[in-house]
Formats: sequence, C-alpha cells, structure tokens
Amino acid sequence: MPITDWPLWAFRRRATRRRPQYPDRHVRAALLDRIARDGPLPMRNLRQNAEPGTGWDWSPTKMAVEFLLWSGELASTRRAGGQHLFDLVERCIPGRHFTDQEPGDMCLTRLLGHAGKALGVATADDLADYLRIPTPVTARLLPATRLVPVWVPGWATAWADPDVLTGTLRPFREPVFLGPFDNLIWYRPRTLRLFGFTQVFEAYKPAARRRHGYYVCPLLADGRLIGRADLARRGDNLTVLQVSAWSPTPAHHFVHACRTLAAATGRSHIETTGAATDPATGVAQRNALDGAL
Repeated sequence: MPITDWPLWAFRRRATRRRPQYPDRHVRAALLDRIARDGPLPMRNLRQNAEPGTGWDWSPTKMAVEFLLWSGELASTRRAGGQHLFDLVERCIPGRHFTDQEPGDMCLTRLLGHAGKALGVATADDLADYLRIPTPVTARLLPATRLVPVWVPGWATAWADPDVLTGTLRPFREPVFLGPFDNLIWYRPRTLRLFGFTQVFEAYKPAARRRHGYYVCPLLADGRLIGRADLARRGDNLTVLQVSAWSPTPAHHFVHACRTLAAATGRSHIETTGAATDPATGVAQRNALDGAL
C-alpha cells in the first residue's frame, strides 16, 4: 500500500479500535513500550516463549500485534529474514500523511477511484470486493467518484476509469503462472465473468477430493487463462505435479511460464512427476518440456 494512501484508510483503523478483539490498554502499552525501546522487531521476538509458533496458530501476542497493525498504532514497511518488522507508526509514516481525521465517505470515494483504476472496468460488487467493503456502500458512493458508468454486454451496470476509455491498450505480458491469491483471480465471480475460468483453491480439502491439486496456479497467456498446474519446490527442482484444462496448442506458453517461475524461485531444474487430466495433454506437456529445457 502506498504510504500516500495512509490517510484514506482512517475509516478502517477507527473501526478496528471498536472491535471486541482489540487488545486492552495494558497489552497495548507493553507491546508499544517494547518496540519503542528495542526498535523494529519481528513477530518471533515479540512472542512469549510458551506461545505457539508460526502458521495458523494465532497466539495472544500475534493477535494483539495484528490488531495494532490494523488500528494504525504499529506499521510494517520492511522485512528481515523473510519476517515483517513491526515498528511504531510515527517512525514509519511521514508527518504530512500521518492523520486519522479524514471522513469515512471521503476516504472510500477516493479509494474507489483507486480500485477502478486498478480494475479498469468493474461492477459495483467487483469494486466492493477489492476494498472489502459492503456493495450497498459502494453503490451509494460510486456517483461521487471519478469513475464513469459504462455498458458491458452481459454485465450489470459497470464503471470504468476515464483513462482506460481514452488510453492505449497495453500489449499482453509474457505467459506467467498466477499465485492462487493473485488479485486478478481473487474474486471468483469476476474471474468467471472475464475469463470463463472457475478459480478453485483445494489445499484444505482432503487429497482424495482434490480435482486439480494442492497448490494450483492458473496460467495467464495472451490475455486468457488457458490452464492450471499444481506446482511444488523439491530441492533444486520446480516440480509439475499435475496439469489441468490445458491443450497441446500453447505448449510454448507453458514452457515459458515454467522457466520464469523456476528462475524466480531459484530452482535450477524443472521436472514433471504427475499426470495431466487427459493422456494427450500429459504427452504434450512432457514433450514440450523435454524439447525446450
């Protein structure tokens, strides 16, 4: 999030302080005093010895730190050793942006403008999901934004950023695997509406109930989602465990995306160990990798 947007999230910081989980003043004081004294600290240094570790185990300290982050009393602007460093907000946010006084509707109106610019063209529920706010609030404020209503066949009323309507379309980017939490595919109704692609995340399903795999990444190429692959890191290898809904035609897209991901994750080899959803796809996949890598 740009630091210049700090004032625009005042409505959410104020709401956090009203939530029942917001830590009491003794817990807040202890954490803030510790960080004021010792400087920016990762969660592992703040957690008490007897508390659970990382992952989904939200210890009392982690809960308190997260709420202080959401309430704007702590901030994180950098990492060390892969861990967020938590610091006093006044040491992170420049004075000209350090305010919590902006009215809620003003904040949301400007943020909806930012959301519209990021999405290009969107329905009210697309924009609401982008900011995690109620759709009725979004619909009420949209006329006050810089976005303009447009007609998209098959959609409800849509809104577009004016620059999108007058600007030059950017060329398609190189083929790439999208992480399952990528913003482009986060809101499933929009992903289905734009690409005719049903996004699923099956990591929390029992293995026998997974259709596409554990950590499945959709493949974006030529402005389309053309398939998905279950991917893993094993030693020096980027391992392709399964490929789904992928035809033999764009083999070069698949290979390019594998190479890009292997380089980004520091893997020196690419291997395939699983089968595709149909024999023809499996053969084409292995041939493409064997012939190009």
